[in-house]
Parts: sequence; structure tokens; C-alpha cells
Amino acid sequence: MNNKIKYNDLKTPVSIEENRSPLWEKIFAEAVRDPEELCRRLEISDENVDLNPTFSMLVPEPFLQRIKPKDPLDPLLLQVLPRKEESVLIPGFTTDPVGEDGHLSPEGTLSKYHGRSLIVTGKRCGIHCRFCFRRHLSFPGTKKTDIPVCFAIDPERIAARFMADPTIHEAILSGGDPLMLSDRQLQDLISHLDEVPSIKRIRIHTRMPIIIPQRLTENLLRFLGNNKRYGRTAKMIVVLHVNHPNELDSGVSRSIENLIDSGGILLSQTVLLQNVNDNLPILSELFERLIDLGVIPYYLHQLDRVAGATHFEVSTKKGGDLITKLRTRLPGYAVPRYVREISGEPGKVVLK
Repeated sequence: MNNKIKYNDLKTPVSIEENRSPLWEKIFAEAVRDPEELCRRLEISDENVDLNPTFSMLVPEPFLQRIKPKDPLDPLLLQVLPRKEESVLIPGFTTDPVGEDGHLSPEGTLSKYHGRSLIVTGKRCGIHCRFCFRRHLSFPGTKKTDIPVCFAIDPERIAARFMADPTIHEAILSGGDPLMLSDRQLQDLISHLDEVPSIKRIRIHTRMPIIIPQRLTENLLRFLGNNKRYGRTAKMIVVLHVNHPNELDSGVSRSIENLIDSGGILLSQTVLLQNVNDNLPILSELFERLIDLGVIPYYLHQLDRVAGATHFEVSTKKGGDLITKLRTRLPGYAVPRYVREISGEPGKVVLK
């Protein structure tokens, strides 16, 4: 980008006028999508970079500005830069590591666990993490190469599906990233879910407040937090995906504080990643900073063994050792459960 705007210095929440596109959409549209351009911006060599990756690169400016220039091993850069290692085929790493492909309903729902149902709201994310476990997932009515805003999100059909199954008490919005939907789309979906008597909780899994904190518009914050104003009965829970303390700059911290002020429950999930966060000081700092912001660390995920992400894997022995040591450093409420998702299991498998 040619301008000198420091996106991370912009205040959030951002008030949106009806007659123009929200700032967050402009930031997303201007994200860096060319690996060669990213290397040039950060003044690093592209020698080991895949310049034409099958899984496209996408890095918005607010996240890019947190990456240290001239450092090819920056932990934020390693999460987003396509590397030639992604093309290495390793037994045990597959395109569908958690057994989802072919199981999405026409409405985009996925029932994996008792009492809960997941809604895949689309394939678009605010950033393309190289370890994404859904990077190869097929979506109903789309080709693998399609990147739709949403693919079959029909709030009335989804609500009708849940009405027919009163055992579902929690709806989980996933993706892609559910906050890639517009405020209006998201409100419409949540309002329909809230009309289902059996649904007591609506959980949103998102990375957007971390990647583009400007996504938390005043309107969205009011809707997520003010149950009484909108006549909503279901409790809102937001799970933030954050992997490294360097992701928590001042703009992100404000976005989290605004979410907390809105009255929602905030949890976090982290993926254990080699050379990114697989050491005690980094994880300690991350979880302590989250607690100080009012976010409860929820899960530390063992990497899903998705094809293209072999170079991120950390052994479960090392992961277990890290959790044991974290318990000697942090209060119990600041230490997440170390888990792995295994296809066919009735829930996350706790490793430590």
C-alpha cells in the first residue's frame, strides 16, 4: 500500500455509515496476496518461498505491520508465508484431517458432538494461516478453488433444521471466519438461531478481532453484547484464535476490551506450532496477557495433520511437557486444556 496509515493505531470500534463500505472491508480488499510482494515489503529473501501456492496467501495490513522486517523467522510471518515445504507429502498428513469432507449438510451445518451443531458460514477468512485444517475442504455447491463469501447460508433453513432437533443446545459459528459475513448477514443468522427454543448458547469462533480489529464495528459490538436490546435469550460466547503474544498489539487489545465491555463471554484457542510458539516463555506470556485482557485460555490445540502443514508439527511429548511446566508458572485458570481432534471421536481428546 502506498499510504502511511498505521492501521494498528486506528481506534476501534469503528462507526459505519450506511452509504459506504465499512473500513474493515477496505482493509481486507487491500490485503497483500502476492508472496513476492510480501517478501519485498519485509525485505527478506524469497529463496524458500512458494511464489505460486495452491493455497493462496492473504495478509491484511494490520497483521503485516506487526511482523518484524528483515526477519525471515518472525513468528507471525511463519504463520502466513507460503513455503516450499508445503508441497512435501508426508504419510499421515491428509486433505481431510478431522473427517469433515462430504459431511456438511446442504445448509452448511455439521453435527459432530452431542448437543452442539456447527455452522460453516463460508470459506472466506481475514487471513490465510498456512496450517489451516480446512484449507482443502469441499463446500456444497462449490469447487475447491472457489472462495465464496458464503455458500448456502439460509438462516430460515438452518433454524428449521435445528427446530427439528431439540437435542441441539448450542450453535457454533465457524468457517472460514463467521465475522467475514456483513453485520446484517450475521445479525440475521443469529436472530433466526435465537428463535430456536432449544438453543441456549451461540458460540462464534473467529480470528478477525486479532487480524483486523476494525471489524468490531459499533453496531456489531452492540448486537453481540446487548441481549435485552435485541430481545435475544441465547448467551453469546466468542472464541478468539490467537497464537503468539506479538499478535496482541494496542489495536487488538482495544478490540478485545470492547468485546468484553459489550458483555459477552470471551475464550481463546491456540494452535501449538513449531518455531512459532513451542516454548515456555512465549506460551506463558501469551496466556498471561490474555488473562490480563479478560480472556480465558480455552484450548491449546495439537496441530491437525493437514497436508501442507507438516513443518508446523510439534510432538505431543513436547506439548505435554509444556503444559506441565505452564501449570507451575501460571494460575490454573490461565492454563488451557491441551487437546487434539480425532475424526469420529465424540469430543476433543484431552492430551494433558
